Amino acid sequence: MLRDRWQWFDLASLGLLLLLLYVAVRSRIGFDPRIGAAALSCLVAFLLLPRLLMGGAYVDMRALPLAWILILLAIRPPAERRFASGLAFIALAFFAIRTGATMLSFIQRAAEQRTELGALAAIPRGSAVLSLVSRPCLTPWDDRRDQHLPAYAIIARDAFTNEQWMIAGQQYLAVRLGRRHGFDSDPTQLVYPAGCPVRALSLDRALAIFPRAAFDHVWLIGHRLSRPHEMGLIERWTNGRSALYQVAGKAVPVQVERRRETGAGERAGS
Repeated sequence: MLRDRWQWFDLASLGLLLLLLYVAVRSRIGFDPRIGAAALSCLVAFLLLPRLLMGGAYVDMRALPLAWILILLAIRPPAERRFASGLAFIALAFFAIRTGATMLSFIQRAAEQRTELGALAAIPRGSAVLSLVSRPCLTPWDDRRDQHLPAYAIIARDAFTNEQWMIAGQQYLAVRLGRRHGFDSDPTQLVYPAGCPVRALSLDRALAIFPRAAFDHVWLIGHRLSRPHEMGLIERWTNGRSALYQVAGKAVPVQVERRRETGAGERAGS
């Protein structure tokens, strides 16, 4: 729940919360039974719910923060005023430090993501972009959270990309041109090193089997090819860590700006 960027800091924060619960159990402070029962219910839901349910992912994880919030609220205020004041000061300090650290982490994360999104300027409007985001076999503590950065191509460049979910009733966008041979939705944008213990798509395999007729650009995040021409790709942008390639032999979509049709233009179009 507290995992973000600095493992030692996140684990120390968790340890402080566990220490608070230990003190509440061992001392005469105690817990409010009604709020405690609600916290216990959320904890049971976290343990019993699956990761995937009704088209949603990480359903079990969503119950864990609620369990923590409720169990902390269930701790009764200490009767001794001095103890209560000290506990309140520690709680406010914890909140301020965690909020400041999260803000700093997000500032750094934003800079990292802006570097990757520099590829957008090189994507012609209306392109079909195969997005491939490199992931390690095991997710590191300091996760870059770049799995869905290619979605910006939809917003900024009116492009198609294969990282969106395909869940009925949850999206306002839908793929109208049929399935792109398995490269049409999440998680086909995720590629892993060859030999990962989990069965997953590798970068080399994805570049070998993707339907070239369906895509005119390939956007690699977290990987840059040393000899792209051997794979029929032409480099159009790179930041050293990631790269955007044009599929050789594919025409680049015409750069047209969106315009709002009104009045007679709408009638003529209909």
